[in-house]
Amino acid sequence: MEAKSFMHSLIRPEYQGKSTENHIVRLKYFRAKNQKQPKKPTNKKKLSRKEIKELGLYTLPPDTVKYADALKLHRVWRGYYQTIFPEMQPDVTDPEYDKVIASLLKADYHGAKIQIVRSKQSSVVGMKGIVVLDTKGTFKMVSKDDKLRTIPKRDSQFEVICGDRVVTIFGKHLSARPAERAVKKLKIFAIPDL
Repeated sequence: MEAKSFMHSLIRPEYQGKSTENHIVRLKYFRAKNQKQPKKPTNKKKLSRKEIKELGLYTLPPDTVKYADALKLHRVWRGYYQTIFPEMQPDVTDPEYDKVIASLLKADYHGAKIQIVRSKQSSVVGMKGIVVLDTKGTFKMVSKDDKLRTIPKRDSQFEVICGDRVVTIFGKHLSARPAERAVKKLKIFAIPDL
């Protein structure tokens, strides 16, 4: 008797003696009943904040961002800002005032032209630039000399410049990630009538 080849062992026993010309031979791999199928690796859908930091996804190399590129971002941001900030600025006593303040504090400032009015870090006071990265505790902005600077939010006061309008915002109110700030409920206290 001839030694059976590997392919011959894959043919089901009822078809082994028959000619393959007239019949369709189906080859099947049979697993032993006690052998478990290997688990497919599950893909993670999100990276953790630690993994993002280790990979350096939110880091901007200082020499890659130019002011001319940031100006394009600023033009897009101006269109966005005009949708959230009305032409007619309401008076403090108007009911619309609270809505405008809430929308300013929830706004996204990527592309905003800002000037630092006050800060504990005295070396950054008076600087102007366009925000290219808004993080929980800092603004990264590029100025006209193409330098990328990191400005702390916590102890700073900013002027946001959009055309002829200037709005002063305290950094402590912006000290959250932009995505978290957008969905955060704000506590705005009305001024009582005297």
